[in-house]
Amino acid sequence: MQIVHSKPKQPLTLLQRKLGNAWAKHAIEHNADDLGWWTLRIKDLALDVGFDSNNRQYLKESAEALMRIVFEWDVIATSPKRPWKASVMFPEVEIHADVIRYQISSQLRQLIVKPEIYALIDMNVVRRFRRASSLAIWEFCVRFEKIGHTAEVPWEDFRDMILGETAEARTYQEYKYFKAKVLKPAIVEINAASNLSIELVETKVGKRVAALRFQLVKKETPQGEAADDGRALEMIGELVRLGLMQSEARRLVKAHALDELQAALDYTRRRMADTRAGKLDNPAAYFRHAVQHRYAMPDGVAEARPAPPVPRLDLREAWLAGQHGEAERYFKELDPEDQSALMERYNAQAVAALRLKKKPTKAAETAFRRWLVMDTWGEPSAQDLLEFAGRMLAARG
Repeated sequence: MQIVHSKPKQPLTLLQRKLGNAWAKHAIEHNADDLGWWTLRIKDLALDVGFDSNNRQYLKESAEALMRIVFEWDVIATSPKRPWKASVMFPEVEIHADVIRYQISSQLRQLIVKPEIYALIDMNVVRRFRRASSLAIWEFCVRFEKIGHTAEVPWEDFRDMILGETAEARTYQEYKYFKAKVLKPAIVEINAASNLSIELVETKVGKRVAALRFQLVKKETPQGEAADDGRALEMIGELVRLGLMQSEARRLVKAHALDELQAALDYTRRRMADTRAGKLDNPAAYFRHAVQHRYAMPDGVAEARPAPPVPRLDLREAWLAGQHGEAERYFKELDPEDQSALMERYNAQAVAALRLKKKPTKAAETAFRRWLVMDTWGEPSAQDLLEFAGRMLAARG
């Protein structure tokens, strides 16, 4: 399992680690072409790693950086006669309109494409991590889950495996800082978000910590939990492809019956395919309306309500202003990465004076909330305005 125990010569970002896992997983499950290239749809890659597929520049920068990182591998082998090997894992990467193509180092290819040597990574777990160090430690631990404990590694070597050799920075010269800033937060996230429960075990020489390992327990999969159900995961993927943020898709799957979501998804797809009605500019918003107002329901559940016509402008403006608070609540429920993606997308179309910065102006915040309302729900329906007008009248009465 040489490649399992690799050491990068510089730190890997969270996205770079997720990309590496997704490419390795794809290489295990699919054959390369005659020239040694693997091809993966960017939408599928985005779903695997929980990445906004529209942010191509960030994807390009992360892939380019990953191409430059050299890995030293077989780093915890005990034999003093082992050969020293180092390599760039992904030496060639291309990004086209809707696909990404990559090659794997000739030194490492035979190790990666054999699942019995390169342990399979569960991408459903990988996409949950929000810290690169958490993902790195989980990757190390998951290789030993059948044994129940990891190999013991000198803590300095383990630090470099997790953070890269530039972790020789003074901040982590002492174990207590590495433990407080890296190990403890990572263990908390792994135990909360992954399929493993891990416990740190320290080996001391006198009072000094010399090495560490982890005790592992694989968690039981809760029966009936929507997030772990294969059909639910498939639905999350379909909603992400439609244009919803992944954290929003997970929340909808937990809040609604899958048959109800499927009916709304089918309803949206029929509208997308209806050429007589014109192009549907925001399928995700149309889907949200279909779910909220029950325009389409499974047979025998409820009578679907027809989608009403476009509302009048004055009431529309009042409705948009009234939705600002709802947009803010929606935004706060998203994962940090999804929030960042939305802000980047807003800034890309906003005029300079209204862009979000570290300390945004009130005008920028208001403009962002207004944009978020339209991006999330689209044009309000007549039913939306009718209900809104009713609430306004009730409040005045």
